[in-house]
Amino acid sequence: MAINYNLEDKKDHHGVAVVIKDGEGRILVQEHVKYGFWTIPVGKVKDDQSVLDGLKQELGEECNIAVEDCQEIIVKDYFYDRDGEMVKVISHLFEILKYSGDVTNLEPAKHRQQVFMSVDDILKMPYLSDLILLYLDQIGFKREAKIS
Repeated sequence: MAINYNLEDKKDHHGVAVVIKDGEGRILVQEHVKYGFWTIPVGKVKDDQSVLDGLKQELGEECNIAVEDCQEIIVKDYFYDRDGEMVKVISHLFEILKYSGDVTNLEPAKHRQQVFMSVDDILKMPYLSDLILLYLDQIGFKREAKIS
C-alpha cells in the first residue's frame, strides 16, 4: 500500500499516543485509514505546542473529549523512512486517568472505526501500530506488528 505523506509527516517531530479506557477496562482503538493499522489515538505535536497541549488538542479533535488528568508512561524515539527521508518521531505514550465528554469519532475519514476493545481482542487484530505495541509491551504482551 502506497502512503501519501504530507509535509508534516516528513519532519522530525514529537508525537503523542494515548491509552483511554472505558469503565470495563477496555482500550479505545482506531482503525487508521492512511496507514491501514489499528492504533490507540495518536497525533503530532505542533512546533509551537507543549507535548501536553498537543495531547489535549488531538483528543479534542479526534475523540471529542477534554483531558482532566493524565500520566506519561514512556517516551521512545522511532525512526521512519518516509519517501526516502528518515524522520525521527519522539513518541510520548500517555494514559488518560480522567476526562470529560463522550468519546466520539470526529474524524471518520481518518479512522474507519473507533471502538473500545479488550487487550485479548486487540492482540487478535492483524496489523497494529508501533504505539499500541509499545503500550502492550509495557503491560507484558509482545507480538509482531503484523500477524496473519
